[in-house]
Amino acid sequence: MRYFVEIVRHGSLSAAAKALHMSQPPLSSTVAALESELGVRLLERTGRGVVPTPAGELLMERGEQLVRETDQLAGELKRHGMGVLGSLRVVAYMPYVQTLLPRVLAAYRRVAPAVDIQILDVRPEEALAGLEHGTVDAALMTTSNHDLTVQLNRASVNIERLGTIELVALLPPRGTWPKTMSWSDLAHHTIFTPPSSSRFPGLGNLVLGELARHVDSRPDVRTVNQHQAVLAQVSAGLGVAVSANTAAANNPGCPVAVRPLSQGQRSLTMDLVWSRQRELPEAVTKFLELAHLELGPRAA
Repeated sequence: MRYFVEIVRHGSLSAAAKALHMSQPPLSSTVAALESELGVRLLERTGRGVVPTPAGELLMERGEQLVRETDQLAGELKRHGMGVLGSLRVVAYMPYVQTLLPRVLAAYRRVAPAVDIQILDVRPEEALAGLEHGTVDAALMTTSNHDLTVQLNRASVNIERLGTIELVALLPPRGTWPKTMSWSDLAHHTIFTPPSSSRFPGLGNLVLGELARHVDSRPDVRTVNQHQAVLAQVSAGLGVAVSANTAAANNPGCPVAVRPLSQGQRSLTMDLVWSRQRELPEAVTKFLELAHLELGPRAA
């Protein structure tokens, strides 16, 4: 079809063959085979070159559209192969959505502007289940014990260490606080913390573990699923929390006081997580590459 369209556009077999970067004999043979297959003459030779017959004019009208659609489809398939079309479903928790993730997404958007991106905020168990079942493509997650987390999940997901996240105490903005906060200091207040996880031990596990190590009494610990809810309650003076040092950034509506921790484990590992059990589309592998470049050790 493309050969026929080029012949009509150029008005001669020789000019069309030149445009197609081929010799004239195979071009003539292809058109003759097409006429034989359709049972109708498509081209007529005149003193001024080659012109389409009425049947050829009809084929030209439809043929140009077919060629355009074929070129468009080929371009879209090529962009799929390059990872610039499709969808990307990423799990990321609030502190990283606000601070670290935009760097990755900005770089990703430059190379894959047509990919539909969805950011999900779900619990670790849900994220892992999504990765295993194909409803989640990648996740930025934090763990209090990287090696244990890798061991617990090595059969289903890949886990790459990107770096560490400093932890700080989040305190109500009104009050006099020491320059640093110990776990004993925090235990005098209600402590808001995310849920602990058996498969992906994170901040909730760390808080409970450090309180058990450093505090003799049983503090009032309350589980809160959403980071924004933690900020709101701490800002309102209902309690305290431990979170990433970036957690209070860009939250003018929920001001909190921030203090360093004076003892125990004071950081989490940030991990990039993706499925080990399924072949990933190019849109996902490109995101993984950029996350490694933008957030990995060399990026820091």
